[in-house]
Amino acid sequence: MKNFLCICGQTLYFENTQCTSCHRLLGFDPERRALLALDPIYGEDSEAPESWSAADGGQLYQLCRNNIDHGVCNWLVSTPGLSYCLACGLNHIVPGVKSSYRQMQKRQWWASMEQAKRRLLYTLIALDLPVRSKTEDPGSGLAFAFLEDQRSNPLVREQHVLTGHAEGLITVNLAEADNAIRERARQRLGEPYRTLLGHFRHESGHYYFDKLIYREADLQDFRLLFGDERIDYERAIAAYYDVQDVVERRPDMISAYAQAHPLEDWAECWAHYLHMIDTLETAAEYGVVVQTEADSNWSLNIEACFAQWSQVSVMLNALNRSMGLEDAYPFVLSAQTLNKLRFVHRMIYPSWMPTQTEASAGTHP
Repeated sequence: MKNFLCICGQTLYFENTQCTSCHRLLGFDPERRALLALDPIYGEDSEAPESWSAADGGQLYQLCRNNIDHGVCNWLVSTPGLSYCLACGLNHIVPGVKSSYRQMQKRQWWASMEQAKRRLLYTLIALDLPVRSKTEDPGSGLAFAFLEDQRSNPLVREQHVLTGHAEGLITVNLAEADNAIRERARQRLGEPYRTLLGHFRHESGHYYFDKLIYREADLQDFRLLFGDERIDYERAIAAYYDVQDVVERRPDMISAYAQAHPLEDWAECWAHYLHMIDTLETAAEYGVVVQTEADSNWSLNIEACFAQWSQVSVMLNALNRSMGLEDAYPFVLSAQTLNKLRFVHRMIYPSWMPTQTEASAGTHP
């Protein structure tokens, strides 16, 4: 994630809603991938702004309805007639929020969900991956549902909501936004890493599997690396949870959960690919890594990404230990996992081919 600059010269960050220097309202334009300072446009008889103008060029915008009504979004609407931004237009179910304390807590959880979702979308857009709502594409569009179950709210109908993906709908249990609840789940399941952004990146991997891997040749390469995705999914997941406490993680797998099913292995590797490129963009922004133009072009140079990620992930863990925290990146990338990440890369950039050196080393399926 890169930083941005206000028109006044102040550094801005992705989640900012107001410049601390010139106090202009801020909004993110996903088409420009830019956080913009805004100037209000008033009508003749209106006390509230009718629209907003980008201070750097005059393009007109509307604020997203979820910004106006609930303060949970900082993305802009550039298409006349739409009420919601690109990110909020993907929402299928969101929590009801009112003025009571309980509802205000839910609004904070929802805001955390939206923040993680927008970070996911930032990366998907940067990778030029298709992001279309089910309104635009009912058959294969993307949608999100944030649901509670009776474990966190006895007044709702659902007894047990699982975070997951089905036919383009990514469902996330709203309780995952509660740090204490999420940490208890992490400990109970023996997971070294569990975050909201991690959930979104993982589940998006299931969605893009269906979008990107459809040619027979790609499916054959997938099966050589990950295994046969046609294995009964429900039975495999049940078997994994039956023995997860007694079976050690295979050292060539990116995580224990990746062992559950080839599709989960793919989703875990997909999430780690997104972890890498987003974190490396941040690291480059702060001078932690020095990138040439070729290095920063992942479509051409995935090997530079791996080399820089090795440097940055070691530094991240060392910094966390210095603060008395657990490792920020508690994973080891085996040679087999690197091959899987190269496969992910090739599915995103179909024109990429390994160099002769890489191919002779067996780094490509």
